[in-house]
This record gives sequence, structure tokens and C-alpha cells, in this order.
Amino acid sequence: MAAQALPTGAEPEKQVHWALGAFFGTGWYQVDDNRSVFVLRIPPRQQVREAALGEDGSRRIGVEVLYPVALGLSQLEEVPDFVAFDNYASISFTPGVELEVPVTPEWTLRPYLHLGYGWEKESSDGAVIWYGGVKSRYRMAAERHRWSWLGEAYFAGYRPEYEGRGRYSAVMAGIEWEQPLGRLELGGEPLYLEWHLTYDWFFDELKFHVDRDTVETVSDQWELGLAFGRSDHPIELGFLSFDHVGLAYRWSSNGTFDAIVLNFTSPFLN
Repeated sequence: MAAQALPTGAEPEKQVHWALGAFFGTGWYQVDDNRSVFVLRIPPRQQVREAALGEDGSRRIGVEVLYPVALGLSQLEEVPDFVAFDNYASISFTPGVELEVPVTPEWTLRPYLHLGYGWEKESSDGAVIWYGGVKSRYRMAAERHRWSWLGEAYFAGYRPEYEGRGRYSAVMAGIEWEQPLGRLELGGEPLYLEWHLTYDWFFDELKFHVDRDTVETVSDQWELGLAFGRSDHPIELGFLSFDHVGLAYRWSSNGTFDAIVLNFTSPFLN
């Protein structure tokens, strides 16, 4: 267990700042059965140029512009609270640019960088927020199944108006798999069961100050995701489209942190 009792009169360690909600996916996050928060993250994308790799070795780098908005809610007592803007405790907007670099037909890199601003209602505190890194996906050939090795190195940070800045960095490794579901189809295309398993290791421990005398630390994170999707096209619901639809469960090795997250796209694109 990573709980640490603080001596009387000691200053508590800095907890994970609310600004880090900008990096979380939509879902419910909980620390040690004590502190929980609901995050609603809306990440509109605009594809400027599609990536391509020619047979002659010519390469075209893809470009996407993202406009993610994250809303954090520390308490959810009734269903109407979910749609009432006044009930959200924090809001952040972190636009960014992501590139897609086809190295080989099987291997693709995705460097990205985001910079934005967030605001927390209770303290009226604002913060500059940034995060970036590079993702990697290597697709393996298979007759019926489609699977890939995943990797990522990334960093994140924030700079509040009246406090010291915070930052952390991490690496991720994982695998994703797509399994056709027999003759089941959706919109005339084969339906796939898609799952992934990833592991993140943090160079800097994340610290959650759950009460006056206790700080919980997290040094890693696992994620297992399951979803349903089509073979070659996104699932469309009105004006919204998703690569697939499902859930993911996140947890730390020491049992301090867990979360249930909506799973709409591959970790490579998330």
C-alpha cells in the first residue's frame, strides 16, 4: 500500500493537480475508495492531410488538428447533474497537432503536441496545460485476425497562476487485437471484437492527497479495453462517429487507483 501518514503540522505533499484531467479519457476515476471524479472529454478532430506510403518509397505525412475539451465533475448525486454545466468543477481546452508518419507499411509513428488552458471553479484557479509525445504501432500479418504492438513515450505538465509548476513523464507498451465475430455484420461490414492491453510506467510518481494525513502514490497503470467496431469504417451515430464503441478498465499495480473509461478509439489514436 502506498499510503503515507504525515507528521502533525507537516505540509502535505502536492497532490495530482485538477489540470491533469485534460489527459484522461471520458470515465469515472477513483483513488483508494476515497476520492472520485467524473471526466467528460470531447476530442473533435480535423484531418488536414491523410498519410500515405507509395510503392516507390515516397512518404506523405498525415496531419490532424485536435480541439479536446475536458470537463471534470467531483460529485455526481443525480442524473441531471451530468448535463448541468454549473456542476462541473473544472474545464480545460487543449488544442494540438498530431502527425502520422508511415515508416514502413507495417510501422507507423504518431508524434503529437498540445497546449491549452484550464480553470477550476471552486478555487477560481487557472493553469496553462501542455502534453506531448510520440506513439508507435507495428501491425502484424495474420490470416483472420489483425493485431499490433503498441508503444508510447510521453510527458505532461501544467503551470498554475499562483503555484509551482507540475509535470510527469511516462512510457507505455501494449498490444491490440481485432477478432471477427463470425457472420455478424454492422452496416453491411463484418463486425469485430476489438481489445487491447497496455501498461504505463511513470518516471515521476503521481501523488493523490486524499485527506489531511494520507497521500496515495501511483507509479504505473494497466488498461484492458473491449469494444465492437466495423472492419474498415467508423460507427456513425448522427453527426458523431467512433472507431469503435466499448469500455476500458484502468488500475494501478498497488490497487490505489482504478477507473472505468469509455473506449471509442485505439490507444494509438486516443
